[in-house]
Amino acid sequence: MMSMKRFHFVPAWGLVPALALLLAGQGERAHADPLHDGLVAYWPLSGNALDAAPAGAVADNGEVRNSPAWISGQFGAGVQLDGATQGIFIPASSDLDIGTTGVTVSAWVKLDVLPSAISGSFGPIYDATADNYVLYLDKGNNELRFKATTTTGVSSGAHAGVPAALLNTTAWHHVMGSFDGSAGASRIYFDGSLVDISSVNTTNGLVRAGQIAGIGGQPGAAAGNPFETFFPGAIADVAVWNRSLGAAEAQYLYNGGAGNAVGAANPNLTPIVLQPAQPAAQPVIRYRFDGDLKNSGSGGAAYDAVLHDEAGRNDDLFTPTALGQGLDLRENPDTPSTAANGDYLSVDYTLTDSGTIELQFTPDKFYDFQTLWSNSVHGNAWESWVYGDGRVSTRANNATAGTALDFLLPIVGGLNTSHHIAFTWQRNGGQMDSRLYVDGVLREQTTEAWLAPGTTVFIGGGLGVTGGANDLGSGVYDEFRIYDVALTEGEILFRAQVPEPTGLVIAGCGLALWAVGRARGMRQRIDC
Repeated sequence: MMSMKRFHFVPAWGLVPALALLLAGQGERAHADPLHDGLVAYWPLSGNALDAAPAGAVADNGEVRNSPAWISGQFGAGVQLDGATQGIFIPASSDLDIGTTGVTVSAWVKLDVLPSAISGSFGPIYDATADNYVLYLDKGNNELRFKATTTTGVSSGAHAGVPAALLNTTAWHHVMGSFDGSAGASRIYFDGSLVDISSVNTTNGLVRAGQIAGIGGQPGAAAGNPFETFFPGAIADVAVWNRSLGAAEAQYLYNGGAGNAVGAANPNLTPIVLQPAQPAAQPVIRYRFDGDLKNSGSGGAAYDAVLHDEAGRNDDLFTPTALGQGLDLRENPDTPSTAANGDYLSVDYTLTDSGTIELQFTPDKFYDFQTLWSNSVHGNAWESWVYGDGRVSTRANNATAGTALDFLLPIVGGLNTSHHIAFTWQRNGGQMDSRLYVDGVLREQTTEAWLAPGTTVFIGGGLGVTGGANDLGSGVYDEFRIYDVALTEGEILFRAQVPEPTGLVIAGCGLALWAVGRARGMRQRIDC
C-alpha cells in the first residue's frame, strides 16, 4: 500500500535559455598541437633499430636479436620477425619513464597469423613484462590489444582491443593505443578509427615508470632480459609519445591507408571534437520528477511510475534540483530491496531490442551495489549500480559479468555531484553491443550475449524473478528516460549538456564544443 508523501512543486530554473547561450557563444576552438610534441622515441626500422625521435632526451636505440629480416614494407621500411626467436630489445631510459598522465604507442603491423593462432598466450608488438604501456596480440581473447598501467598498479579491466574480425594476414594496418589518465581511459585506434575504449578506474592517472620493452619480443626479468614471447609478422614505424593522442593523429597517420610516417613531417593537428546533436527520437518513458511520478514520454500514462513505499522514509519525496525537482531517496538504507525497508519505483515496460536508458544521478554516499535501475528478469541482469569506491557499472547479461561496463565517478566529481549516466544497446542476433556514457562521454563499450529483459523496470531498487533483490539506491534521481532506440554519441552529448532540449537547435558553428560540468564549474574537451 502506498502512504502519503509530501510532493512539493518547485519551478524550473529556466536553464534552457542560459545553456542555449552557453552552447552558442562559449565554445572554444580546439588547440592544435604539433605531431612531434611529446614524441620521446621513434623507430622507423629502416635497416636498423636506431631511435630517430627529434627531441628525445636520450637515444633509445634498440638491440637487434637473432637477425630478423629488414624489409621494404610500410614506407619502404620494417622488420620481419619469425615469431620464435627474433625481436628488438629496448632498454629502460628517462625518455621511456613517461611520468605524465598520458602515453601513446603507434605502429604499423602485418600479421602472419591471427591472434588465436599464435604459439604463446601473447604476441608482443611493443611489449614489456611490466605492462606499463604495451601493444600485443592476445590469443585467449583473439584481439590486438593496448594496455597501460598507473603508478598505483591500476589498468583497465578488459583492455581496449581490436577484434580478429577486423584483422587479416594480407595487409599492413596502423594501430595506435592511447592512455589518458586524467579521463581514466585507454583507447585503441585501428586504421584511423576508434575501435574500443576501456576505463582505468583510478584518480591517480600517472603512467608507471621503470619499463624495459621489446619490439616483436617481450623481455623477461632474468639476467640479460631474454625474450619470453614473440610476434610472428612484420612491424614498421613504431613511436611513443608522453601524451595522449586522439582521432586527429590516428587519421593523419593512417591517411586513408597510404599512411604518413611519424618522422616525415611535423604538422599541427587540431583535435576532432564531437558535436552534440538533438535526439531525433522521443523517449517512450520520461520522468521529470517535478512533484509527481507521471510519464511525459510518448508511452503516456500507461507507464506512470509506481512507488514502493516504506512509511516514514523519504517522506519529502522530491527535492529542488538544477532541472526543477528530483526524486529524493537519500534516506534509503544500504540494504536489499524488500516491500518494507525503503523506497523505489517500478514501471511495467519491456525493453526493446535496441534502446537507451539515461538519468541524472547525484549520489550522497557510495556503498556496494546501490541501484540506479534494474529489471525483473534477474537480480544481476539489465541493471546499473554503484560500488563503494564510486564505480558506476552496467550490464545486461548476468552470465557475462566480466564484460560489465564501469567508470569511476570520482574522476569527474563523485559525491554530491550531478552526473548524467546513459546506457545504450543494440541487439545483433544472439549478441548485443552496449555502451556506457558518463557526463556525455563514452567511457566503455562491450559485446554481450543477448538476454531478453523482463517485463518490469525498477528505479532505485528492485526485485528479480531470480537472482535476488538489488540494494536500494541513495541519492537524487532526475530526468529518467527510456528510448526504444540507441542514441548516438552526439545525441548523448546533447542530452548531457542540455537536459531540457525543447526548442534548442545547435547548428554547426565550426567551434570546438565543450561539455560543461555544471556542478563543478569545469569544462572538458570531448575528443573522439
